[in-house]
Amino acid sequence: MSEAKKVYKVLIVEEDIFIQKLISEVISNLGHKCQATSNVNDALIKVKSFSPDLVITDLDFGSAPTGLELLHKLDKDYPEIKLVVLTAHTSHALVDSSIKILPSRIQYIVKSDFGDEISFDKIIQNAFEAKPQLKIQVTKPNNPIYLSNTQAELLKLVSQGLSNQAIAEKRGTSLRAVEALINRTYQALKLSENDSINLRVEAVKLWKSSRIYLK
Repeated sequence: MSEAKKVYKVLIVEEDIFIQKLISEVISNLGHKCQATSNVNDALIKVKSFSPDLVITDLDFGSAPTGLELLHKLDKDYPEIKLVVLTAHTSHALVDSSIKILPSRIQYIVKSDFGDEISFDKIIQNAFEAKPQLKIQVTKPNNPIYLSNTQAELLKLVSQGLSNQAIAEKRGTSLRAVEALINRTYQALKLSENDSINLRVEAVKLWKSSRIYLK
């Protein structure tokens, strides 16, 4: 008789409700127990009530606290919990450049790499291996976009829906300086003025893609 498959408790932390439900369904269909939430504060509550074996989290929740803060908190206070990053961002520095490193035991997976080589079944298996593979990114896209730290930080604020004036106030600079930086960022994103597109919307789409890399 074959050995029964181990059942794990998995907590998913994902802001996008559609993606959250999709991941929950896949993991539940694999036979594991699953709970989900869309923000860090509720995730910390569920860690205490659900006692997960594994946490799969995105990094960018639109505002603080970020998935990075959640990961460092869990790494410090719950070393028994396995940790997986599942994000569109090719680097955690795109979310918060002030946090230089992630805890070394984290699996880091870029969403665009899902396919035959990467699945949730393999991610869960890998998490409980003695020496898990920590970074899983199969291929770099054919058309990567490279931004400076300043441009990436600006794009993050744009993705949060802030106006140019609000960005200027948050950055402690002038409106004119923000407008100039936005124009340079659009150029780096290879976006040009066009009656058929909204540059701000297109920029946010690229931010949520896996094409953005830091220089």
